[in-house]
Amino acid sequence: MRKLAFFIVLLYAVKPCFSSDINGWDSVLVMKKSAFFTDLMAKKKLIQPLRSPEYPFVSPKHPFLKERRYQFFSLSGELFIHFNGSGLLYQLKKSSDSNYVFSRIDDTENLNYNFEAYLFTHQKEIYNIGGYGFWRSSGTLRKYNPKDMEWDAVPLNEEIHIPYINQIGTAGILSWFNNKSSELYIPFQTIINGGLKDRAEKDLNDNHAYKLNLSTHEWKKLGKTDPDYLSMLLYTKWIFPTDIGQLISFDNKTYLVDFENNEVREYKDPGFSQSIARINENYLGYYDNGTIYYLNGRTWQYDSVKVPLSKFEKSNFKVWKKSKTGLAIGIAPIFLILAATAARKRKAKAAREAILSSSDPISVTSTTVAKIRFSETEKQLLQVLLEKSKKKETTPVHEINYVLGIKDKNQGLQKKVRSEVINSINEKFSFLYPTHNQLIGNVRSQEDKRYFEYYIDDKNNTFLEDLLKEA
Repeated sequence: MRKLAFFIVLLYAVKPCFSSDINGWDSVLVMKKSAFFTDLMAKKKLIQPLRSPEYPFVSPKHPFLKERRYQFFSLSGELFIHFNGSGLLYQLKKSSDSNYVFSRIDDTENLNYNFEAYLFTHQKEIYNIGGYGFWRSSGTLRKYNPKDMEWDAVPLNEEIHIPYINQIGTAGILSWFNNKSSELYIPFQTIINGGLKDRAEKDLNDNHAYKLNLSTHEWKKLGKTDPDYLSMLLYTKWIFPTDIGQLISFDNKTYLVDFENNEVREYKDPGFSQSIARINENYLGYYDNGTIYYLNGRTWQYDSVKVPLSKFEKSNFKVWKKSKTGLAIGIAPIFLILAATAARKRKAKAAREAILSSSDPISVTSTTVAKIRFSETEKQLLQVLLEKSKKKETTPVHEINYVLGIKDKNQGLQKKVRSEVINSINEKFSFLYPTHNQLIGNVRSQEDKRYFEYYIDDKNNTFLEDLLKEA
């Protein structure tokens, strides 16, 4: 993410006329008409902005806007378009038998300050919060001022940054706004500051859930993000907002994340999970009264699917874990707890050392297999690397990108995702086998020294093959 932010800022920095010439472009946008939008505008219930599509429903002429994602939303029966990473706002002004005509209603000049911000509406107001630009992310809340045609900053009690994950990558999709309670929820925050030279390669994630009360303008920390829920977020590729929470398709199950009650419910039908996951980035979609309505940008087909909410059952994890409070305990019980923890660590270390020595070949037992839990994405990558290793071949980055589902993303995102998945695998491996080399290694490509190719050490082939069969 840091490198992505750097690339975007650098790209715009070398275009000094960018912020000044935007007002000479795209004052009007034209889009094909569809009953999908007619129905959306007719909804009496407030529908939050639709996630940004990759398919070009509208075709701006400005070279930078052509690469921007955008959100559609309806407010008081009017249809709007907002461009990600900017304050550009368009409103539907004219309609013919075949087309919609949108006119620009803002006077924003700069486009670079709030990439991946979360756009939401409340009553008759339009807001966005957070995002990154000019080397860093922010927690700024902005409200559109129709009189001045500008976005006003709204003071908050503290600066909280909205979360980001690579494989989703669309503006603010991990955040969720509750219209009824006027509260915004985030599962964790991602803090980016590309101006710090000595910072770590990875972005700083604060794994605590937060809630913003829009009426009081105050953030509240809710608790530590549940590890199982966080793990699901890091690897899922499909999240869809509803007025009761978020739907998540992951590992052939569908989860309903209820932020208000701190619950995660699941529906185990793989067919339904796969069906809704096909509503991808080529689609526009929204949820209303138990149904997902969606429009295919390629075929212009308008369809819907029912969500069987009554079949969702309570899962074994929550969104966050509440901090335990109570009476202060004495020094003696604390000492006993610490001593017991230290003893367990010593036993675990001794057990690991007993399993392996630096010179012994790796052996697999049911005990060691059970201790390694690879995600589905990790297992798919390991399978590809293993097959290549058996043929005495390395695996180039473009094949890894394909397996991880990031082949169409930019290089910055690709590198970050590859690094996270490979590091996760090697960390799990090194925990059990600290005296051995990492499971996945890399070498410079012979064809292009700028890139690495990846491999599994020959001595680990049999071990990994057995491990994947058991996993």
